[in-house]
Amino acid sequence: MIVRQATLDDTRQIVALFSGRVPVWQRLGEQSQVEDLPYDALTIYERWLHGGAWMSLETGSIWLSHLLSGSGLAFVMVDGGQILAYAEAFLNRELTPMGSHLHLAEILVDERCSDEDHHTLADTILSKARGPGRLSVAHPDYDKDLATYFRRYFGASEAFRLTRYSINAQIGQSFYKSQEYAKTDSSQIDDWALAVGRWTSPRALWESEWIEHWRSIPQIIKRGKHRHYINASGHEALVCFHQQLYNERSADVYCWSPRHLSTQLLVAIRDMGHRLGFRTLTLALPEASAELLPAEHSRDPNQQVIATVSV
Repeated sequence: MIVRQATLDDTRQIVALFSGRVPVWQRLGEQSQVEDLPYDALTIYERWLHGGAWMSLETGSIWLSHLLSGSGLAFVMVDGGQILAYAEAFLNRELTPMGSHLHLAEILVDERCSDEDHHTLADTILSKARGPGRLSVAHPDYDKDLATYFRRYFGASEAFRLTRYSINAQIGQSFYKSQEYAKTDSSQIDDWALAVGRWTSPRALWESEWIEHWRSIPQIIKRGKHRHYINASGHEALVCFHQQLYNERSADVYCWSPRHLSTQLLVAIRDMGHRLGFRTLTLALPEASAELLPAEHSRDPNQQVIATVSV
C-alpha cells in the first residue's frame, strides 16, 4: 500500500471513489418531481449537486488541477494501481490561538482498507503537519463515527465549536467603506482569522469560496457571489456573500479579517447584505462571537466541531 501525491491521471479513479458512495442518482423534472436516473443521463451540474466537484470527471479535474498548482495538498493511497483512499489538506497561517496548522479538509477511504491502511494514510498526513506543528480537522457534532475516526487514527481532540445562525439583513447606522474586491492571492489572509463562516479552515474556504472555479458551468455561477473589501471603523475584512442554493434571497457569509468579529463589522455586513438584495444572512460563529448577534436571530441545532492535534 503506497500513499503519494495525487496526479491528474488519478482523477477518474478519485471520482469513482466519491461517486460510488451515492446510492441513488436523481434530478428534479420539469414539474419539480424527483426522478431516479442513471449517472450517464445527468448533466455535469446535476452530478455536482450530489456532492460537489468530485461527482464528475470534468469538475474533479478542474479542482485537482487547482490543488496541484500549489493551493493545497492532495494524496491518494494506492494498492496495485487501484486508488483506495483520497485526502486533501490546506496549510493555514491563522490568527491565534490556531496559528499555523495543516487542515485536513477531505478524507475518504474504501471500505476494503484494513486498520493498518488507515494508520498508514493518517501517518502520512500527520507527517505533513510537522512543519506547522499542528493538524486540524472538522466534523458535525452528530457524526460520532467520524469523531471516533479522528481520535483513533489522528489523536485529535475537540478545540472549539461553531453554530450556524440566521439574522435579517438590514440598513445599519454605522459608517463603513466598501468596494468590490476580486484579488485571489491567498497571502492576503495570512495571519488573519476566518471571523465568520469557519466551517473548515480559512485557507480551505478561501480556495473553494473566494476563488471562482466554475465559470464554464452556468448553473453554478448563476448563484450570486459578491466579494467585497470592508473597513468598518478601522476593522477591515474581506467578505463573501454567496447566494444560497434554494433560497435566492438568502446568503451564506464568509469573512476573513485580522480581528475576530466586532459589532461595527457585523453592522456593516448586515447593511451590505441588505444593499445586495438579501433578506437573510447565515453566519457560522463560535459562541463568543455569537454574543454580538441581535436578539431576533435563529440558531441551527447542529454544530460543527473543530478538533486539533499537536504534531
